[in-house]
Amino acid sequence: MDQFHPSMPRPLARAMRLWPRSGLRSGMEQIYAGLPATKCARKGACCGLLPPMQPVEMLAWLSELSREELETSSAEAVELVRHFLSNAARRLPCPWARKTSCARYERRFFGCRAYGLWSAKAFEPRRRQSLQAAGRVQLAWRNLGITLPPEVCAAPPVYCDKVEQVSGPAIEDAGLDALESGLAGLGAEKAWYGLLAPCGGDLSYLVAGLALGWQECLRAKVAMTRALLAGDAERAEDLLAQAEEEARAWARWIAKHPA
Repeated sequence: MDQFHPSMPRPLARAMRLWPRSGLRSGMEQIYAGLPATKCARKGACCGLLPPMQPVEMLAWLSELSREELETSSAEAVELVRHFLSNAARRLPCPWARKTSCARYERRFFGCRAYGLWSAKAFEPRRRQSLQAAGRVQLAWRNLGITLPPEVCAAPPVYCDKVEQVSGPAIEDAGLDALESGLAGLGAEKAWYGLLAPCGGDLSYLVAGLALGWQECLRAKVAMTRALLAGDAERAEDLLAQAEEEARAWARWIAKHPA
């Protein structure tokens, strides 16, 4: 990767290139292997929102994307940018969610793999933290003169007790916490980590920032939210079309400079 997209920091590009042979990859896979296999009678009913991701998972996804066929990588980049720009005005599902399944189930992230494994007691503080974070987001939008729709501000799902362990190691809350902490710390000493951590686990923000530019994607999100809430479909379509073209251009650059 000798050339660099204007928004692709060199430490991140280098980490993407080295990922397939890195100890970070094996470390992440070992952590995933510490979780038991599960099944759920609700078949994805709890999995509507884009899951939060650790920096190392974002790096893995970026490196993976660089080796996809252009049609696939372009579609994923567009979908994630669309998600980022629109999700304040509309409650959107995870881009990989299907009616009763997940489009990347075998490659799903820790949050998806571990969901339903914590005890109800351990899950409740996580839900409260999510509600508090949502409140801070609502306040930030109100400071911009924008009131988000009630459905966007709705509480996260209550604890799901339909997940069953079917094979692999049995695990308790302490073990889950240890695996999650280990995953969160993978690569923390590396330069790329500090570039991804500020995304707050939001892969759609990362992709929008890399494809559109960090300040530009935030301005576009505010403009898109105003347009959607005002019912200005023409303005929203114009903003989305421009952002999608930039996402496709970024995907083409990724395809020409594979990791």
